[in-house]
Amino acid sequence: MKLHHTLLLTLFGLLTLASCSGHLPNTSPAYYNPNCYANIYEDSDLHGEVVQIQGPASFSSLKHLKGRDWDSMISSIQTGPGCWLVLYKDKDFKDTSMVIGPNTTTAKLGEMDDEVESIKVFDRLP
Repeated sequence: MKLHHTLLLTLFGLLTLASCSGHLPNTSPAYYNPNCYANIYEDSDLHGEVVQIQGPASFSSLKHLKGRDWDSMISSIQTGPGCWLVLYKDKDFKDTSMVIGPNTTTAKLGEMDDEVESIKVFDRLP
């Protein structure tokens, strides 16, 4: 009987997840999409220090990103095949934003160069 209840709850959970597939991307810590990543570089043309961020995720501040202060330090970006980035000039996802799609190499960020203070990483079009 206990196994029967466990199976029913599991089936209900799967059906619930399937019905929500058109909503916002899953950003829970347990969710992982191996194609959703971006390499961010300190200098233009993919030079200088680099760090890889994995998504889906949100970074409201880049002050302590992977053990380093990346706040206003990003000059170029390379995205994976299933990654969309939204870059913001201010922390907490405020001010000007820029969207970068999958499989994109952005050698220079233009007016966003050394201005990015927060990032959202999506595994589908934001």
